[in-house]
Amino acid sequence: MGKFNGKIKAEFTAPKTWVLAKGLSFITEELDDEEISILQEVGANISNTGRVTCKKGMKTDLASVPRACWAFLAPWDVARAAVIHDHLYAKLRWYYHSEEYNKEVWTQGRTIADKVFLLGMNAAEPIVPAWKKHAAYRSVRMFGSRPASRKKDK
Repeated sequence: MGKFNGKIKAEFTAPKTWVLAKGLSFITEELDDEEISILQEVGANISNTGRVTCKKGMKTDLASVPRACWAFLAPWDVARAAVIHDHLYAKLRWYYHSEEYNKEVWTQGRTIADKVFLLGMNAAEPIVPAWKKHAAYRSVRMFGSRPASRKKDK
């Protein structure tokens, strides 16, 4: 499964951004060496042991869930997993627009980032119901290609 280093400590900045006041990390033993290597290649802050770390000061929107869907899947249900996923997608965006870009590596990296999101939801406390995990995971698989490749607004 996996484990987080604690709760999210963040400050809200309008209109919809949170800034980490303390680093957040997630460690899992369910990534193999090749998956870790691919995430490292795209620039993710992941150790050889499978610990993904988001540094203090990182900006996140938690989970990009439309407000109309909050009754079913509120961002705080999957918040820690979403912050880790945001870090991985930010690195995928950077890699996509870099000179080192390789489509196969980027595609594999995105698949692994989404896997880490699912692993994070599996490790969440309180437990996230299976249908919510499935809905959130399917959403990032179906709609995550653009957020993982587009340039951020300046």
